[in-house]
This record gives sequence, C-alpha cells and structure tokens, in this order.
Amino acid sequence: MTMQKPRARTIYFAISLFTLLCGVAIYPLFRGPNLLVWGILPRPAFWGSWQMPYPKGGLASVLAGSGPDCLWFLSGILFLRFIWFYRTKIQKGYILFFYGIGAVIEIIQLSEKIPGTFDLLDLFFMGIGAFLEALLHNFLLGEHKERKS
Repeated sequence: MTMQKPRARTIYFAISLFTLLCGVAIYPLFRGPNLLVWGILPRPAFWGSWQMPYPKGGLASVLAGSGPDCLWFLSGILFLRFIWFYRTKIQKGYILFFYGIGAVIEIIQLSEKIPGTFDLLDLFFMGIGAFLEALLHNFLLGEHKERKS
C-alpha cells in the first residue's frame, strides 16, 4: 500500500528531527562533560548534573558510543529526502554525496586532521542507519517490489 506523498514527506521531516534529537540526547545522558564542542562553545551550567553512568562493555556501551553517528546519519538522509522529496534524481545524488561525506569524515579522523577518534563501529552503524532509511523509504512510498505467488 502506497502512502500519500505529502504525508510521507511530513513523516520524513518528523523522523529526521526525532533521530537528530535522540542522537544529541545521548551526549548529556551518557557522555562525560569533556566533549570537544565545549572547547568552542561555553559549557551549560547543568551539563553533567543529570548524567547516567556510561555503560561499561557490551551492547549498551557500543550503542552509547556509536549510536549518535547512526542516528545523525539517519537524520541527515531523511532530511535530504524531505528537502528534495519531489526531485528524486537530485535527491539520490545528494544522498550518495552525503554517504561519501560521512565516510570521509570518519576516515579522515585516522590522520588527526579533524577532531574525533576513528572507529570502525561508527562506519558500521552509519551503514545500519543507511539501511534503516532504505527500509523506511521503501515502506513509506511503497516502492518495494511485491513477490508474485
């Protein structure tokens, strides 16, 4: 069943915003107050006052560490779908460019030219985000091919 296009476009925007906020929320909830961004911006007074203990080992640790990358990547792809909703050819180009930029930014961290730490799990989780977006895209617009029985 195909969803109406204007409604699908609104859903892209809403999920994009939601995943962005979830990715950002992981930092004050699980990460310490020594983020690189606070070297540029002033640290809010409340920072660290409601922090949960950072998970040590296991899946929870991986999700707290690489989860924001997955959520931000998913948010970015969904936002590009929202912006270029009616221009699918342009949309695909921007999304492919976004994939490349995400991979390059992560890989450049190996050379210490940009802040951050290279992590293969971050690339893997960005791939998971892209896969989840493709599933959502096929579901929302009914572009999946139904099998003939």
